[in-house]
This record gives sequence, structure tokens and C-alpha cells, in this order.
Amino acid sequence: MKKRVLAGIAIVLCIILGIMFLPREVEELVGSNEKVSEAQIYQVKDDEVALIYNYSLQKAKAVYKDEVVYIPLNWTRSILNDKFYYSDDEKLLSYALPTEIVYANFDNVDKNGKPLLIEKDGKAYISIETIKTYTDIWTDIFADGNIKKIYINNNFGEFEEANIKSKSELRVDADMFSASIENVELEKGEKVTVVEQKGKWDRVLTETGLLGYIKRKHLKNITKGNRVSSFDKPEYTSISMNEKVVLGWHQVTATAANKNLSKVVDNTKGMNVISPTWFKLSDNNGNYTSIASKDYVDAAHSSGLKVWPLIDNFSDKISTLKILSSSTNRKKLISNLMSDAKEYGFDGINIDFESLTQDNAPHFIEFIRELSASCRNNGLVLSVDVPTPASYNMYYERDALAEVVDYVINMGYDEHYSGSDEGSSASIDFVKDSITDSLKEVPKEKLINAVPVYTRVWTKENDKVSSSAIGMSAASNWVKENNVNLIWDDKVGQYVGQISVGNATKYIWMEDEKSMKLKIDAVKEADLAGVAVWKLGLEPREIWDVISYK
Repeated sequence: MKKRVLAGIAIVLCIILGIMFLPREVEELVGSNEKVSEAQIYQVKDDEVALIYNYSLQKAKAVYKDEVVYIPLNWTRSILNDKFYYSDDEKLLSYALPTEIVYANFDNVDKNGKPLLIEKDGKAYISIETIKTYTDIWTDIFADGNIKKIYINNNFGEFEEANIKSKSELRVDADMFSASIENVELEKGEKVTVVEQKGKWDRVLTETGLLGYIKRKHLKNITKGNRVSSFDKPEYTSISMNEKVVLGWHQVTATAANKNLSKVVDNTKGMNVISPTWFKLSDNNGNYTSIASKDYVDAAHSSGLKVWPLIDNFSDKISTLKILSSSTNRKKLISNLMSDAKEYGFDGINIDFESLTQDNAPHFIEFIRELSASCRNNGLVLSVDVPTPASYNMYYERDALAEVVDYVINMGYDEHYSGSDEGSSASIDFVKDSITDSLKEVPKEKLINAVPVYTRVWTKENDKVSSSAIGMSAASNWVKENNVNLIWDDKVGQYVGQISVGNATKYIWMEDEKSMKLKIDAVKEADLAGVAVWKLGLEPREIWDVISYK
């Protein structure tokens, strides 16, 4: 009797458990009945076009007009190709090629009479065909239905194609419990492209432009294809010296100072490039002051030196943003530099635009790209000075600069500066780290590391810190005159000293042959393109036995 009761209880439990789990088991066999529409997935309507990049749906939306797909210009610059430069004020698109600058506005049309640019809701859009002319991508466009889509990809190589084995649903995710796409049933024999494998599931693109998941066992005739790029990538050629660069900056603040060339050169050894500070931006229209001298250039050439004059933006009367954000100003500035190069016969140009902000950066990079085209056409070496890499200045985009210039000069000093706490101008770890970080963006054959031939005398009194820059020769005299006891500090790679003067304490981190050798060794170990020195006239002659490596 007890056995019958127990058996009855077991049967009842089985029935209850069966009722509880049967729906899920059935659903696992046939799949979820939930449906999602194309509109819900792609979230576009009317003339909007869903933008799918490398099979990932973007928040940005394209526009369909007159049978042409137009892509948001901001998205294009951010994701596909940042060489598309657009001025909102001028309503002008610029694209810097290796030897020319291409311009377009809203009046320009392609060979089919379609606009290259359109504007919608105050935003600029660029035709996909224009993008493809300058960008290594491939596209699939589906614009016949109510839900329009464009697939943009920059991945090439092998891919899989297959046919549907039997009627199947297309699911949103790789799961039988995922919703399927409404009004979509994949027919037997229908062709799909496999874009991703996820366990037993394949993510596929249908011939009608739908993206979704299907179990791999429902595919047949799986074959491999190979997508090859036919894009002809522009070559931004560079000029390289056939030896390591040893550059000295010659600070020239008046025309008469040009006569000091022989004096500063005679104090050096092994220097092969001199960069006089001749040009200064003077207004917001792209003009600059000049104290250039043909006699200086001729004398430098006679001494075996290349001449790369420097132009800076140090005037507080100008706005670097206003100058560089205008195509007219950039053209004027570049044209004037080319004219001076021809008149004076110098060999290159050194750009030293400092204190740039995030707002300046895109315009600065465009200026350098446009300038590089003119320098390339005129056989001029283009070098650009950049601060040591830090999280707050990555917008300099050293990799973008390195693509088009001949040399990038890392200003490997001012670790501590006027207004900061006391410390070294360039400790050895600071120098090594800045080289390492720069090499993440700049090829070694284009990277020059600049070293200081100056230091600072720091004064600390009542927690207030001030400093004054002082050259190596003057620093040595200061130490002797004040009987400063110097102690070598391995951590900073310099001799360090301090003295008390009344209620104040004075500190110095020396630059000498020993500290300089550590810096030059770091340059050698990284096999960089060369070294630059700021600035000529502050150093003892013997330091050049360390600096002038070849």
C-alpha cells in the first residue's frame, strides 16, 4: 500500500515538474515568438539612413537625397578619415594631399551633377562617393525600402558566404530566446554573408541588407571569399638627412644679432643644422615679422650648416585659433613662408607654435598638412616642435603630424618651469619617458629629442617659490661664486645643490657633461633621428664633445 502511495506521489511530482518546464523546452526547440521590426532595430525613418560601421550600428544617421547617401561630416572626420577638414565659418571643405590641397563647398558637384556636400539642420554632410575617393573603405547600400541602410567597412581579407539550408528566422541575438525580425523568413538557398561567428551561431548579412543571427547548422555551401582593397593610398614622402641631425636653435631677437652667427657656431662642434628664430606671427591675418638675412644663410651654408628658420606664435597680440582656422590666413602664411624660402635660400622651416589648446589642435594639424604639401613641392625640410607627451596634450596628435612632416622635435625639457615647484628642468627619467611615449606615435627615424643647455636657480622663501633660467656656463660660475656643495643624485641624473641666503633657500639642478651624456645616451639607445639644443650661446664649448654624436 505504501509503495502505491509513493509511486502516486512521484507521478504527480513528475506531472507538476513537466508542466513547469515544458514551455521553456518547447521554446528552446522552436524559439521565442517575440518579433522586432526593422524600424525598431535601425531606428530611421523618411530620408534617414542607418549607418552601420564594421557591422556596428552608429548613433549618427546618414541622409538619402537624390539617390545619394550623405554621411555626417563630423562622424566622417572622427571615425573614417580626419583629413577631411571643414570650416563652419567659411562653409569650406579642405583635403590635404601630398602635393596639393583640394577644396569643396556646397556649390561643387560630382561628375553626375550631385552635390559633394549638403547641409541639414545646420550640419554638414558629405557624399559617400567623395569619402571613398580619399578613404580606404568598402560599402553596401540598401536604399530601396522604407528602412534605408549603409554598411561601411574598413576591414579587408577573408570572409565566408553561405546558403540557407531550410526556411529560417533571423534573430536579433545569438540565442533561441532572442526576438526574431518581423516579416523576415530566410528562404532555402538564399545567400548570406557571414560577418561574425559566435559559438554555434553565425551573424549574417542578407542580400536585402538585414543583419542578424542564425545557427550555423542551418547554413550550407559555406565558402571563403577574399576582399582586396583597390585603394591607391597617397604617399606623403619625406626628406631625411643622410646623417643624424644635430640642430642648434639660435635665438635672434633683432636684425643686428644675425651678425653673431660665427660667434655661436665657433663655439659648437658637429652641429649640422641651425635654426634662427626669425619669424613671429604678428596679427590674426597670417602675417609675421621677419629679421631674415641672406648673408646669414650664405655664411651658414659656407660653414656646412643647413638653415631651418623658426616661426613662433609667442605674441600676446594674436589668436592662433583665428589665424589657423581660416583657409585664407593659412594660405597667406604658407605663401609668405615659401616666398621667403626662395628669397633667402634656406633649407627648411621649423614650426614652434606653443600653448595650443584642444580648440586649436584640429586647425594646427590642418595647417601643418597644408604647409607640408608646399614644403614637399619646394624641397624644404619641415620640422615641428611639440611638448613632451602628457595626458593633457594628446590632442597634438603626434602621429598625424609625423605622417606629413620630415621631423618631429620633442622638447624634452621644462619638467619644472617658471611658476612650478622647484626641480630639475630635465631629469633623466623625464627624458627617457618622453622619448618612450613619443615613439608610440612618431617613428624613430623622424623623432628628434631636444635637450636644454640651461638650468634654473630656484628660490624658496616662506613657501613661495620663484626661479630664473641660467645657462650652463653661468650656472657653473654661480656655483663657484656661492661655494655651493654639489651632490650627485642618481634618480634625477644630475648634480644637485642648495644654499641658505637669509630666510630663503636656493636650489640648483646642474646641467653638465655627466648629466648631458645620460640624455644623449638615451637618444642613442633609442636610435632617434637626432638631437636639438636650446639654445646656442648658453653652453661651454666642451659640452659639444658629448652632444655632437653621429
